Amino acid sequence: MFRLTCGVLSRCAVAVMGAVLVAAPLSSEAQMRGDEEARPIRLREAIEQAQQNAPAVVAARGLERNAAAAGRSALAAYIPSLTLNAGSARSQGVQFFQGTLVPLRGDPWNYNNGLVAAVQLFDGNQRWNELSRSRATADAADAATIQARFDAALQTKQQFYAAVAARESEAAAKAQLEQADQQLKASTARFVAGVATKSDSLRSAIQLGNAQLAVLTAQNDLRVANAALTRVIGSQTVVTPAADDSTGDMLGELPTEQELEQLIGRSPSVMQAEANLMAARASRRAQKSSYLPSLTMSYNYSYTQTSPKFSSSDLWLFSGGNPNRQQLNFNFSYPLFNGLAREQQGIQTDVAARNAEAQLRDARLGSRQVLTQQLRALNNAQARVQVQQAAIAAAEEDLRVQQQRYALGASTLLDLLTSQTQLNQARQALIQARFDGRIARAQLSALLGREL
Repeated sequence: MFRLTCGVLSRCAVAVMGAVLVAAPLSSEAQMRGDEEARPIRLREAIEQAQQNAPAVVAARGLERNAAAAGRSALAAYIPSLTLNAGSARSQGVQFFQGTLVPLRGDPWNYNNGLVAAVQLFDGNQRWNELSRSRATADAADAATIQARFDAALQTKQQFYAAVAARESEAAAKAQLEQADQQLKASTARFVAGVATKSDSLRSAIQLGNAQLAVLTAQNDLRVANAALTRVIGSQTVVTPAADDSTGDMLGELPTEQELEQLIGRSPSVMQAEANLMAARASRRAQKSSYLPSLTMSYNYSYTQTSPKFSSSDLWLFSGGNPNRQQLNFNFSYPLFNGLAREQQGIQTDVAARNAEAQLRDARLGSRQVLTQQLRALNNAQARVQVQQAAIAAAEEDLRVQQQRYALGASTLLDLLTSQTQLNQARQALIQARFDGRIARAQLSALLGREL
């Protein structure tokens, strides 16, 4: 009688424990319903928003505008400068004349107007070199903008794919939870029937708890990834990857490795390094112009007149007054010695040019390195996906066989749990392989400056 009572109590405890574990996900799912309020967004739309709102892209566009303004200023250096001036003064009171104070005589109002035009005739090609430097700087700013746009796209893809991977992990965890729930029910029924030990039910309950934790972890990862994606694209509302978006497929065809080697020479990072080198060389040539003389021509037209009363028309140039000065000047300048300042500037520009050459060489080698690395990572991920898909199919069949054998009493629960663990590991490995492949493809697109 005592043994029967203990057995009944043990079975009831197992049943209650299983009921608690099964009921726990309900509250967690209710807590996670906030994700359903997130706005679904496609990858292309997310990239477009990121390329508009990312601080790095905004800063790059600002540099592009500054470079364009500098280019216009360098071109305008060939245009003569014009200066228009006008003024008036009124005199009254007394003045000293031969030691005595005498009142001022004559018209109290004085007007002066003038126009000055100047142009540099020769500057040792300094303006031309400055124009070349500004154009190279503009090209570098354009390349930097392209690089910033693709960097923003890469960050968006990373967070987008992280959210997709979290959603796939959630689906895998829910499948694991369903299997653990069925296993717990079967173990409990066999224990109540007296054909299994209490250890089987307890192990099944532990598996169910682990499955619930896996679901909670995947849901939390999804919410965190959604928050990161929302920040990257600069959205005011929480977004989540659209369920039917297939633009992140990594199995699409790529250009051949030889074609990628050719494309790498026009990547944004290489183009930016080339433009920086051209700008540095133009600065070095412009500095050498300081050893040459300069010739400037200027023309000055002005007049002054007096009037007994104020008249606004006298403030304007060519208002009828008689000019008392017209002057044409030619200024020749040739600095012979300026404290070795030119020599110091020459060394600085030469060092900058050598640094730019080293950076260009490193950019080309680094691009080839990243190309090789990411291309191999993509190929490896694609192979892993195929292997894990086959492994999942084999693990599912193995689990089905073990479930039948366990139901017939031909195998132990440990064999069944081992099969379940192998299936869960294969699912997670497939999710990781897909994520690695998508990231590798996104890295290639950012490297080449074009969508693959």
